[in-house]
Amino acid sequence: MIDLRYHIATIVALFLALAAGILIGSTIVGDDLLVEQQKKSIDRLEEQFLSLREQEKLLSEANIFQTDMLAKYENYTQAMLPVLVKDRLKGMNVAVVVSGGSDIPAGMLNSLTIAGANIVSKTVVLEEATLKNADLRSELIEYYQLDPASDANTLRYQVATSVAAVINNQADDTVAAFLQDKGLVKLSGTNDIPIQAVILVGGTDDLNMFLASSFDQGLITHCLEKSLKIFGVETSQTSFSYMEQYQENNISTVDNIDLSLGQIALVYALEGEPGHYGIKPTAKRFMPSVPFESLGGQS
Repeated sequence: MIDLRYHIATIVALFLALAAGILIGSTIVGDDLLVEQQKKSIDRLEEQFLSLREQEKLLSEANIFQTDMLAKYENYTQAMLPVLVKDRLKGMNVAVVVSGGSDIPAGMLNSLTIAGANIVSKTVVLEEATLKNADLRSELIEYYQLDPASDANTLRYQVATSVAAVINNQADDTVAAFLQDKGLVKLSGTNDIPIQAVILVGGTDDLNMFLASSFDQGLITHCLEKSLKIFGVETSQTSFSYMEQYQENNISTVDNIDLSLGQIALVYALEGEPGHYGIKPTAKRFMPSVPFESLGGQS
């Protein structure tokens, strides 16, 4: 659509230039042949312009139709979601960690609740985690007793391991207090209930908050070392995707967690069907196989 509009703008510019040429040619040169040639060129450009404008209209109508159809499919999937996921994660304790400055997807939380999962804690990584503040970097170096030359990525990695320890009930209250007092994360819920899985919500619209190779990597590494299942997700429209970095760690991923199909995929992945699901080029499958009994069949 953008290229088409650019093409139209170019033709309009040429149209105006040739019109000016005719005026100049008729007043200065006085060459009837030149004027005639310019008129023919304008006629051809006008035909192309009208054709392109018609194409743009058709593409716009097709886009509206497709958007409307996608909305209807999403509504249908939302209606089917409770049937497909109800109680499939009953009794599973889950922690949610949000990186990249995004919000916790409300639809994901609702789907996990329908599936019977207990969301025992929520952690949101805050803007201070960019570590642009030199004083904060110095405090972290001292707190973790690191080399004074440690860079921001190394410090964020350490912060992530602390977050992982906190949500897995392997750190005392002073660690959680330190992380929050420094404005690095916001913690809610309880950390004294054993968890079976961590859902890491990545992706960002702010390149400054792209933490996939530092914070997220530290969290994933710590969870895997502790044999704690971790799943990486992001929304379908995020500007900067984390999927490639997540998949390098061989963890299950869902790249459309804002949509019902992505939420269904996450539930089935948590239940025990690992994979890389979604609609982006990094996805290997659209979604997991739906068990026959979920559709009302009998085994």
